[in-house]
Order: sequence, then C-alpha cells, then structure tokens
Amino acid sequence: MSTPEVTARRLAASAPALRAIADDDLLEAWNDTLAAFLDSTSPERRTLDPDLLQATGLSPAGLDRGLRTIGAGMAGEPAAAALRRAPKQQRDGFSFVILPASPPGLLLQSLLPALAARAPVLFKSSRAEPFFAPAFLAALGRRLPILRDACAAATWTGGDLSIEARLHAGARLVATYGNESTIASIEAADPRRLIAFGPKLSVGRVGADADLNRAARGMALDVALFDQRGCLSVEAVFVDRAVAGHFADSLAGALGEMATELPPGRSTAAERAGVRLAREDADLRGLAWSGDALDTGTVILEDHATLLLSPGLRTVRVHATDSVPALDDWTGRLQGIAFAGRMPATVRRAFEQAGVSRFAPAGQLQATDAAWRNGGIDLAAEFAAGS
Repeated sequence: MSTPEVTARRLAASAPALRAIADDDLLEAWNDTLAAFLDSTSPERRTLDPDLLQATGLSPAGLDRGLRTIGAGMAGEPAAAALRRAPKQQRDGFSFVILPASPPGLLLQSLLPALAARAPVLFKSSRAEPFFAPAFLAALGRRLPILRDACAAATWTGGDLSIEARLHAGARLVATYGNESTIASIEAADPRRLIAFGPKLSVGRVGADADLNRAARGMALDVALFDQRGCLSVEAVFVDRAVAGHFADSLAGALGEMATELPPGRSTAAERAGVRLAREDADLRGLAWSGDALDTGTVILEDHATLLLSPGLRTVRVHATDSVPALDDWTGRLQGIAFAGRMPATVRRAFEQAGVSRFAPAGQLQATDAAWRNGGIDLAAEFAAGS
C-alpha cells in the first residue's frame, strides 16, 4: 500500500496530464459522478451509505437531504461556469487538503475548485468519517481514468509528523478545515502556504415584515440539516422585537414537524446534557422555551441580543432586537445569515464587518453552489497560484 508521501509524489507528477484534460470531458465525469452520489438508490450510494450512516450518526433521511443540499448547486451550469472561469495551475506539484468529520460531502467544495484549476490534490479524511472522499474519488476515476493519478484520499491520525512533515513542506498549498488546535498545529509545521477554514457558526435574521410561518419553516430546515453540526447550521435567530414571540412559537412548531420529515440521528450523552442545561438555565432566568424530546429541537426566547453558542441538537435561541445585534465578540467566527423579511443596510453591514460570507433566504443557507466562496476565498485561484 502506498504511503501518503509516495501518493503525493505520484499526484505531483500528474499535473501535466491533468492540465491536458478538456473542460467538457472533466465536466461530464463530474456531473455523472455527482448525480450518482446524490441519488440514494444508485449503486455507489447503496454501497457507501451503511458506513456513512454509522460514521456520521445521521438518520437516513437526514443524510440523503444533506448530501442533496450540498451537491445540487455544484452540477450542470454552475460547475461548467466554475471550470470556465478558473485560472489553471501552470507548474507541477500537489496541494494538500485536510477535511473535517462533518458534514459529509464537504469534499465537493474543495474538489471542484481543485479540478477547475487542474491542481492535483491529496485529501486527508477524518478518522471519524473516512468513507465519502475515497468513494467519490474512486467513482470519479472510473469515469475519467486519468483522475486516478490526480486526486487521492487517505486517512491517518492527525499530527503524525512522520507522515505530515514532508507533505507540509512539499505541498504547493495546504488547506485545512478544523478546530483552533488543529489549525495551530498545522501553522506550527510551517507549510509553504496555508489556508485555514476555522470553526464558525451561522445565525438567522427575521424582520417584522416577514411571513413568520414561512420564515419558521425555512429556518427550521437550516437548523435541522446535518443535525446542526455544520458551519452553515443556524444556532440563533435575531428577530424584530415586535414579532419575536410569535416567531419563536412558529419556529418551535416547525422544528417539531421537521423532526418527522428529517428525524434526528444519534446524539451523545454530552449533547443531551447540554440541551438539558440550556432548558434549566432558561427556567431559572424565567425565559419562555419550547421543546419535546432533547434531540428534536428546543427554542429559547432570549431577553437580550448577545449571541450565545447553541449546545446543539437543534437548539435555537431567538433574540428579540430593536437594532443592530452586538457582534464584536464574534468577528471572524460567523459564516452565514439566513434571512426573512427586510434587512436594514445597517444590519447587513454589521454582519459583513463581522466576517459573514454568505447571505441566503431562510431554508437555503446550506444550499451553496459552485460560485460560493467560503470566507470570501477564491479557492480555485489559490490552488492555481500555490506557493
């Protein structure tokens, strides 16, 4: 079995052949592979799903809806446009991408830019979810065999310098998704060039003019997808004070319905304890809250506009506000906003200044497409430029 270092050398040598692939051939292979992985009845998914369900803890319906949400906007014309506009890597060499455990399918958001830039990439899958990346890359290689030598996935214990030191030193670019300690350890390894997508969270914003029932249904989906474990999962909603109570009630009802449509997956004792503590804290502070089972959703109507972390398991704090929320402590840690109704320019500007890179209508926050730039970063251009 090849070591990651041997695989990286093979990838680096594939750069000239990768540059020679026509956009049309690459797009056909990409679209065919993606279509198979978004179809729960395909042979690829029937083979993959048992392992992926075990690794992620998602329910079958939750896994299927999540993958389709991530992938649907990365096929067809959006993918074709990404291939057309991307600059191409002109020098030989490979890049190194470190994937997170959740959400599954996040590989797509770095793989398509790499292919568009004709950049060979070694992906390190998380030990907690080592299945999606190699399965997708193998299927892609079956459709376009030259890609077998241009993209690869491997799994090992993170921080093993006997494996990683030469990868960090040899890669034209290292891109990592992870927590602060993971990023710090990679920075200490002094790679030639590093792009870090650190831990972030997303929130919602509902104006007084919004259709509250429609906003609640959309926001519930943005909460429930991937059981609130993605950086685009909504953890709190800022709502105009005049309608905050009505919206909180509507959101609680929508989350209850969502628990039937997208049943929650496995939860840990620590997660359940966190929700229980959040509910008890709300009781002690005299706050209104709604929720049934610990893993099917909790809505807490807060009496302040200070953003607090959710304990997870579809727990959402609704903050009644009259003005711009206080975001100073969260600058650089916010990813997206799901909105309903009018958003004043001052409010949007505050979120933009806090680092929000995605604004989307409620219910569509996690339905990113090939044009989205995570954190404002044009990943295809970064792959092409390298070190």
